[in-house]
Amino acid sequence: MSKERGKRRRADGTRTVLAWQIAFGASALLIWEIAGRIFGSAWTSLPSQVAERLIVWSQQDLARHITVTLTEVFIGLAAGSAGGVLAGLALGRTKTLALVLRPIIVVLYSVPLVTMAPLLILWFGLEMESKIVLVGVVVFFLMFFNTFAGVQSIDTLLIETLGLMGATRREEYQKVIAPASMAWIFSGIKVSMPYALAAATTGELLGGSFGMGTLLARAGSQFDMTGLYAGLFVLLVIGILLSEGIALLENHFLRWRHVAH
Repeated sequence: MSKERGKRRRADGTRTVLAWQIAFGASALLIWEIAGRIFGSAWTSLPSQVAERLIVWSQQDLARHITVTLTEVFIGLAAGSAGGVLAGLALGRTKTLALVLRPIIVVLYSVPLVTMAPLLILWFGLEMESKIVLVGVVVFFLMFFNTFAGVQSIDTLLIETLGLMGATRREEYQKVIAPASMAWIFSGIKVSMPYALAAATTGELLGGSFGMGTLLARAGSQFDMTGLYAGLFVLLVIGILLSEGIALLENHFLRWRHVAH
């Protein structure tokens, strides 16, 4: 009974928070609309105008722009995450490799990665390939440092005990290192997601045929404030949905944490 009561309380608390969030958002939009009509909306547009623009875009090619951006994000995120996790696992348990390669990775990471976008566009062209590579590079470093830190935090006694029991290197990774690093890996994915979306959009802003960044660049070149706010709103919604999706995946794969508590 106490567990059921606890679940009900958490559900009620979640609903209350959601209701307050909706009320706050609606109030902000109402204030924006009223202030724009009183003081002018040349540089701020109006929520009603943004909604009208979104309806027009949805009847045109908005779906294609969103699909292109999401494709760049997902492919780049998958490639960058795989490379970053593998590198983090390898260097985290190999002192020689870590001593040699980690300083090089740190030096490369000190370069503002988004500034690589023009170079990647020159190498890979204006289409999706350059944006995917940019997203992959950005995600790689974030995933590497998170995974590396996760591996370094593992109690070495656990690994030594497995070694005494005759476990192979592969079994050490399967039984201890990879599972113990999962929380760090998912934390890295959550951190990487907004950066991946920003990297894809930045690449599209600099050049491309489709994507949300292209829509923003087009609106900016025409001083179309309504178009800019509409594009930013779509990116905001995409960012929220991606973050919530990652949180759901984390809760599913790491559900043992809740059981432990």
